[in-house]
Amino acid sequence: GLPYERYVFLVHLFAQAYGGLEHKNSCSLIYQRFGFRDREKYDRFMQLVAHEFFHLWNVKRIRPKELEVFDYDQENYTSCLWFCEGTTSYYDLLIPLRAGIYDVKSFLNNWGKEITRYLTTPGRKVQPLSESSFDAWIKLYRQDANSGNSQISYYLKGEMVSLLLDLLIRSRHNNKRSLDDVMLQMWQKFGKNEIGYTSEQLQEVIASVAGVDLSDFFKRYIDGTEELPFNQYLEPFGLQLVAQTETEPYLGVRVGSENGRDIIKFVEADSPAQLAGIDPGDELLAIDGIKVTANQLSDRLKDYQPQDIIQIAVFHQDELRTYPVTLASPPASKYHVQPVVNPSATQKQNFDRWLDASLANLR
Repeated sequence: GLPYERYVFLVHLFAQAYGGLEHKNSCSLIYQRFGFRDREKYDRFMQLVAHEFFHLWNVKRIRPKELEVFDYDQENYTSCLWFCEGTTSYYDLLIPLRAGIYDVKSFLNNWGKEITRYLTTPGRKVQPLSESSFDAWIKLYRQDANSGNSQISYYLKGEMVSLLLDLLIRSRHNNKRSLDDVMLQMWQKFGKNEIGYTSEQLQEVIASVAGVDLSDFFKRYIDGTEELPFNQYLEPFGLQLVAQTETEPYLGVRVGSENGRDIIKFVEADSPAQLAGIDPGDELLAIDGIKVTANQLSDRLKDYQPQDIIQIAVFHQDELRTYPVTLASPPASKYHVQPVVNPSATQKQNFDRWLDASLANLR
């Protein structure tokens, strides 16, 4: 059912902006003024629309105990934001597919981008998902130069865990049950009457739909930091995750231009740059005595091989420093969700029942 008489989408257009905020009978959408003609940008806008509209149910009515009574005077801490936001993010990719706004190729391409963002965030190995949810106020919205190394977004990892849970439920029940059933039960038990749920009650509902004890799953992937086994869950649906590496050797920095200066914005943990002593905030000047800019860095690194030692000159708090850096082999930088070779009849059937599309059309 639709728990409103009238729903309003409030769209605010800016030169460069993105975001949204859900309300009980409306949502506020912030987007680029000229971000509609390009197909990928249009799809992203529709994902934003789907995300905020899905919040009509998930979080505005189906909400954690800590948010049962909205308190606008202080911060509200809960370990369930991975479900409030992450599961909503999972559906904001799925809803446009179900609505026919984009096809299954675009859907899987979007998943490749999301998984790439997740697997290239070092903080996933440090911060558990439940902790990320709880620390939203003091960390996610207060980013610093080391956040990428120490934190993971509950939106992003919550989306990943929701994918695995949906595939787990579907594979166990021949697609006759899914994460949709979790949402329906959560609506019936908590959403209709706006009764707040605890994290234990949420996990009980998910486990009851799955028909299996999921305490080990929650321990590993929600309360722990084990790597998510994507291929284990994708394989029954005839899919696999394929990694792609860059051509240049690995340095481990992200550089941006700022007031005419090239500033190192992020240094990845245990990267060649960090091991050499380079810090976020350093101004990049030269490689082997030759000036280099943020735009030139990738091309310049292609002139070298892994294990080469290069001299990187920077200004560190106005002090000129030169660091010898030993470049490493490039790690995977992009991931793609692709069909397996020679999928079985069961895999084809599972894929079709999940996404209402033929696996053969992806070839």
